[in-house]
Amino acid sequence: MDPSVDALKFIIVGGGIAGLTCAYLLKQAGHQVVVLEKSPLAEQSAIHHGGVKIPPYMTRLMKELPGTEELLKTKAANSTGIFFYQCNDPAELVGKLIYAEEIIKDLGADFYLIPHKDLHNYLLALCNNAAVEFRYDFEVEDIISDRPGPAVVGKSGESVSGDIVIGADGKNSVTRKVLLMERDEAKKPDVDDANDSVGNPAFVPLKALAGATLSIPVSLLQSDPELASLLTEGNYRALYMGNGSNVAMARYGPDLYLLEFTYPGKPLESDDKDEDWLSSGTPTKTVLEKVEEYDHRIKKLLQLVPRCHWNIQNVHNLSRYVSNLNQVVVIGDAAHAIYINGSNNTAAAFEDAFTLGRLFSILSPSDSKSNTSFLLDGYQHIRQKRTKALEKSGTDNMVLLGLPPGPERDGRNNGFRLTLHLEGADDATLERVWKNYIDRMHYESRDEVSEWWMNWARPGGNFETSSWVRIPGAIATGNVSN
Repeated sequence: MDPSVDALKFIIVGGGIAGLTCAYLLKQAGHQVVVLEKSPLAEQSAIHHGGVKIPPYMTRLMKELPGTEELLKTKAANSTGIFFYQCNDPAELVGKLIYAEEIIKDLGADFYLIPHKDLHNYLLALCNNAAVEFRYDFEVEDIISDRPGPAVVGKSGESVSGDIVIGADGKNSVTRKVLLMERDEAKKPDVDDANDSVGNPAFVPLKALAGATLSIPVSLLQSDPELASLLTEGNYRALYMGNGSNVAMARYGPDLYLLEFTYPGKPLESDDKDEDWLSSGTPTKTVLEKVEEYDHRIKKLLQLVPRCHWNIQNVHNLSRYVSNLNQVVVIGDAAHAIYINGSNNTAAAFEDAFTLGRLFSILSPSDSKSNTSFLLDGYQHIRQKRTKALEKSGTDNMVLLGLPPGPERDGRNNGFRLTLHLEGADDATLERVWKNYIDRMHYESRDEVSEWWMNWARPGGNFETSSWVRIPGAIATGNVSN
């Protein structure tokens, strides 16, 4: 008997980092998986722009996948801290966070920076080796979810049906429209909506984040002695704080240097349009016009490459990531709006994928199919608190880094200056300085899934099944396996 008959069929919209990770994990759990990607395979594989920040909690997840140690060793750069500059000319160093050995040891993993193309191609190879089905050149027109068995309809008229649609289609998600429509049709605000606005003053008024990314070959910096000094030993990320904006710069692997310019709100100029990574980009002058106050080296960097890529990240503030009929679920940028150029944007999407993958690997494929609603409730419960916290942290940081001249900026810089002399500080001092960072980085999605399962599905509790299966690293026979 074909075991796939009793398995769930997942339709994943989007073949990016989140979609590929989710596809691989669900396929490994025994489910049917088809990935719909709007671009041709050749174009997907040819993306050479942008990079991915891999904070320690994402590194820990990556180590559960085969071959990642070699990937990080050969393709990524190990980031050892952040230097904070006030964007005068020359810039003034006002603070630094060094990833001290004891901190990294406590977190159990390093912080890496890697070119997007290298991580994407690695995940694509994993999926191909696992026999995940792909359909390229499939641009989604609509999601039909008001009937048993949702369907994804392409602009060509082709339709793909399954059991669950996973929207991993990014910040301009088509899948998210199902959730937005349900939210707008609700007669009264969801309880979660009311809670979201309490104690979260920075998040509510911030409706969008905009920014430009420039991918610069390292060789161009090495040919200029002044710019070569930016290639610091230890690869510290440089973060320049301006008036309503910031610039982050770092080396991503052996051959790529990245500059990211970010500010709140949609761009005012018509040239600053949201772009797909497959596009040719816009002239770099669109960024030069906005960085007059910044260090001259930043302007010099901007002139090394002719084009940049703009991104506009709208804040939709979804109260639910799962549709009312439990047929559509969104992950990554389709679900939340975590600071687009911050440390947690891709990492949170990675966590989303791992959380779904773990939930749907606890039970056998057939038991997962009969308990889909329960497992998706678990995803909603586990992920919303985490991602809302990361959204708030990101938007608060965006506001903090872009403070205009005045007492608040002076207070921020004076606070940062306390970090300039922490060499040899005792553990208590380091813990106080690093508390917020450590709290975010200590998060472990495996533990969150285990805790949720033990609270809601343990034998004698709210849910029971007679056919649990033993899955390495997952939960079996009511016990957590570490």
